[in-house]
Amino acid sequence: MMELAPEKWTMQGMLQGFFIFGALIAGAGLIWTASTAWFLYSSEKTTGVIVDVIAIQSTRSPGEEPLTKQVTSYYPVVEFRDSKGVVQQAKSSRAARSDLFKRGDAVGVYYDAKDPAQVFIKDAWMLWFAPGVILGSGLIWMIAVGGMMRFSKRFDAGFAQGKARFYSQVAASDPANSDNDSSSR
Repeated sequence: MMELAPEKWTMQGMLQGFFIFGALIAGAGLIWTASTAWFLYSSEKTTGVIVDVIAIQSTRSPGEEPLTKQVTSYYPVVEFRDSKGVVQQAKSSRAARSDLFKRGDAVGVYYDAKDPAQVFIKDAWMLWFAPGVILGSGLIWMIAVGGMMRFSKRFDAGFAQGKARFYSQVAASDPANSDNDSSSR
């Protein structure tokens, strides 16, 4: 009789892989969000003034086409007085839209007392948008794949039954596996 081969790539198995992928994305977003929250919690707070906005253009990789649009990121440079009274000047750790900050704007500043070059500017969009998108994307991915996993169990069971029925019909009609064969007795 013909033996059924185990299924390597079942729908459930593939969906579990996609679910793990979504969990990794959500985990990265959660770590980034928690890291931002911890920095804001443990940092010194003060006010500062925007003294410059630095535009940094992405670099092209060697194989990239010359007509590919390069991305420009804008990093505000803020000047502030730290807790010791020393005037510090630092580039924001996160990029902003080009029109968000102008020279002379007063802003809230979060900085690391041990390393005043580590600076976040108090702006909800800059602080939470990117980590929130990563976290939210991972969670949405996990919910969607989890729903598909729930409904695919029915299809996997039906597929396995149909496959078994097919192989049993093939085995029954196989002339080499005939009951009239005298050599098998």
